[in-house]
Order: sequence, then C-alpha cells, then structure tokens
Amino acid sequence: MGGNARHLLLLCLFCLCFLGIGIRLVWIQTVKAAEYSEKATNQRLVKVETPARRGTIYDREGEPLAISVEAKTVFVAPNQISDKQGTARALAEALGGNEEQYLEKLQKNSGFEYVARRVDADRAAALEELGLVGVGFESDYRRVYPSGDLAGEVLGFVGVDRKGLAGIELYYDEVLRGTPGFMWSERDPRGRKGQSIPSGVQKEKMPVHGRDIILTIDKDIQYEAQLQLAETVKKHKAKGGSVVIMNPKTGEVYAIASTPFFDPNDYSKTTDDAIRNKAISDAYEPGSTMKTLTAAAVIDKGLFTPSSVFRLPPTIKVGDRTIHEAHGRKAVDWTLTKIVTNSSNVGTVKLGIALGVEGLYQALTGFGLGEKTGIDFPGEAKGWLPSPDQWSQSSIGNIPFGQGVSVTPLQLSRAVSGVANKGEMPMPHFLADIPSDNDSDTGAEAGVRTEWPLTRVVSAETAEQVTQILTEVITEGTGSDAAVPGYVVAGKTGTAQVALPKGRGYAEGKYVGSFIGYLPAEDPQVLVCVTIDEPSAGYYGGVVAAPLFSSLSRYTVEHLEIAPGGKITN
Repeated sequence: MGGNARHLLLLCLFCLCFLGIGIRLVWIQTVKAAEYSEKATNQRLVKVETPARRGTIYDREGEPLAISVEAKTVFVAPNQISDKQGTARALAEALGGNEEQYLEKLQKNSGFEYVARRVDADRAAALEELGLVGVGFESDYRRVYPSGDLAGEVLGFVGVDRKGLAGIELYYDEVLRGTPGFMWSERDPRGRKGQSIPSGVQKEKMPVHGRDIILTIDKDIQYEAQLQLAETVKKHKAKGGSVVIMNPKTGEVYAIASTPFFDPNDYSKTTDDAIRNKAISDAYEPGSTMKTLTAAAVIDKGLFTPSSVFRLPPTIKVGDRTIHEAHGRKAVDWTLTKIVTNSSNVGTVKLGIALGVEGLYQALTGFGLGEKTGIDFPGEAKGWLPSPDQWSQSSIGNIPFGQGVSVTPLQLSRAVSGVANKGEMPMPHFLADIPSDNDSDTGAEAGVRTEWPLTRVVSAETAEQVTQILTEVITEGTGSDAAVPGYVVAGKTGTAQVALPKGRGYAEGKYVGSFIGYLPAEDPQVLVCVTIDEPSAGYYGGVVAAPLFSSLSRYTVEHLEIAPGGKITN
C-alpha cells in the first residue's frame, strides 16, 4: 500500500472516530441530558426531611395530656471517624447506653447510621458542643405525656416513625400527625449529609404541623378513677377492674380506666395486657345488671307495670336447667319492682319468658348488645349476643339475668344510659373538639365525626318508671352501699360467674362484681360503671363495686358542680 493510501486510511479512521464521538456527545447532551442532569443533581444535593410537629391532645378543661417537644436525632458517618473507640465512649457518656453498641455502628463500612432518635434537646446540645467528627444532628420532635400513666390506655402512644400505634394517638393519627416538609441543599466537597456549602442551591418546603384535639376526658376525674380503682382492686385482692364515667345524655366520656395502668412515655417496657383498654376491648357476662334491660323491655311492651305481682317459687326449671336465687328463700309474692330491687333470678326468668325468645332478642339488640358502640377508639369489642337460632331450651332462662351473653363495660354503660336519658341511648365518644386553624376551618373539615347521634330504645315513660325502680335498689335493695349523700341515685348491682373459654361452663369460685348507676336520678348528668374482676375478699357487686361507685360518683358531681337536682351550677 502506497503512502497516499495509508494517509487516506488514517484520515478515514480519524473521521470515523470523531463522528462516533460527535454522535455520542449528541446522544448525551440531547437524548440522555435529563437523566444525567438528574444524577448530577442527586450527587450534589441532599434532601433532608423537616419533621412536622404532632398536635397536642388536651383534656376537656384545656390541660395537656400529650405534647410534642423539640428534640434531636443523632446520626454518624462511620467512614469519616478515625477515633472510633473515643467517639463511642463520648456517645455513651452523653446519650447513655452501652459503649459497645455504639462501637458496633461506628465500625460499619457506611456513610450513614442512626445512633439515637428523639434525644432530649439539652442532652443533644451537650453532645453537639463536643464537635465530634462524623457525628451529625437532625431536628425532630419527641412525644411526651406530662402526667405519666394518667389515661395511658386512652391516649396510646407514638412509634419511632411518628405514627400513632394505639389509642387516641392511632385513631386520630391523620389529624394529629401533620405533613413533614423537606429542604434540598448542596453537599460539601466531602459529600457529608446535611453539610451545605455557602450560597449552595437550596429549596425548602415547610412542614404542615398536626392539628390539636380536645378530648371529653377530665384529667381530675380520670386521676381519681385510676387512684380509687387501684385501691379497690388491692383491697379485694382482685385480678383487675375497670371504671367508665360518662355523661348519659351526650355520651361524653369523662374517665375510663382498667388495671393495670401503663406509662406511654415508656411503652416499650409495658405489656399488651396493660396497653389494652379493657373497658372497651374486653367483654364479660354482665350478670344481674342485665335485669335493668329486661325490666325495661317488659314495661315498654306493656306486658307488666312496676307494681305487677308475681308468684315466685324458690327455684324455676327452664329446659334442662334449674335456676336458683343467689340467696335461698321460700315461695313469695313480689312485684316487678321488688324482683329488681332484690335481684331475683327466678323473677327475672319469668319476665324473660313473658317476652319470648324473639321479644327478648329484639329488646337486647335494641339496647345495642352484640354490636360495637361506635366509640372513636380502635380495638372495640362487640360482645356476644347469640341469634335466636343459636339459643338452647334454657337460654330464655339465663339470658334475662345476664348469663350466656357478654358485653363490654362501655356497651353496658351505653345501654343503661338509654334508660337514664329518658329512653334515648347516646353514642359514647372521646372527641370534644378540633380547634379551628382559621375562622372557617372546623373539625368536620378535618374529615372526622363531630356529631354523636341518639337512638330511641324505650319510651320516656318507661325510662322514668325503670329509673324509679332503680332508685329503690339503693334505698331498699342490694345497692345500699352505692348511695351518695344528698343525691337520689339509680343503679343496679351485678354478680356474675366467670365463663370458661369456648362456652365450657363457669370457673369454680370466680366472679365479676359490678355496679352501674346514674345521678341525680331526677335529671341524670353522670353515669358510672364499675367492674371488679375475680375478687378474693368478697365478690358480690353490692360489696366490692357499689362503694367505689358511690365514692367516684360523689367526686364527679362535686367536681363538675352538679347540684342534687341535676342543675349544673358552674
């Protein structure tokens, strides 16, 4: 090949190379420009989340029950730290914990590791002053419950991702949580997260903080309920207990508690049993408190009046069961009123038989048994009311006085509120208000229920007659220890056997003692339901539960300044 030919070939090869480079440049600068630009931006910019402050939860009088305070999240860049042992020691001294656990993170081959979240601001500031290389800080918020275990089962708690995990914190999470913001800024030449360079490109989207909410809970009543419930459980050597205190007209829950209590500030150290709000989530056989509903049903249907007289033998056989009284007696003639005031099982069975299977079932479902109350709280149980096709021949004999059916204390409270409130049953609830962010913003616009309907269950006349019967339970019957000086009280005792799992009968010697009632009877403003689980020192509801009802009722009406006639004086 001659020299000219070789020169021509080399020229062609050069041209082809330049053509290839040109095509590549056009490809990169046009077709792939957006992709490479995005990669370059991502390498240069860092996106840092700006957390939203979670809304405050207040009690009905404006006392904070859950707040968010400023905190810091601490992280490290292990690949920037040379003195790993010294840094681990400093972290342990400042933040607490084991030095080895920090050293384990520092020895990882990475550019980012979380060390501690939601660190107290003062403690984080002291650590930041040390100027440790490779240790960084992010602004954050820490959830704090100022009153410790007060209403812990109601409030629930928040996880490390700032989301509600239980209780009100979970149910109203979308209202309380807010929306985090973001900040984009250029990294420094060493690529350190959060170390923006002067005059670097910066963009910011501000967080939208969470909404505050006001609960119907009264901090003082809640405290008294927990204090006295714990004392009663201890006094009677009981397995546990629960209390519901509410307004029977509106369904507002003033206090609700069950043992054991827990502190949401330290929820990781508690148990599932303590976290569960058993007055809402656990059902039990109500026993004789159910007689209130059975009596209301027969009166409302016009079958009997409070003065109707019944011949009551010492026992009565229904199906394959012989039903006894709690205390043996001879045959008697008792009015319907006396059947309730003396808590007669035999008499109540006669009332149930008069209603019939369908009539009794319709009456109890009307009072909301077998369904959830609809309270604004997660994990509510609906109890158990078998449909008529599941009843045995003896069911009509035991269901009227509270066996073979189960309710939660809250369900029973709602049902009896239907009697207290002149025949209209309220919907229990915790939310009192969501304060407006501006003149037009309302709780309804936040996407939550703000209206709580009433359901007619019996006539006003029936309700007044049953209330009169229940006042005689206090003055002449089994509930004398439930009296509140200066007030007319209406209520009913209950003593129920503890059912074995899967309907296998009843546990020997185990009972639930209970009392439910309301006051002032003329114009009820407060309803209190007390259940004491498996007490060892006495077990009748009139003995273990009625005194607690009396004490808590007295405290509540005095605290709310409710006069004996029912008028609110504050």
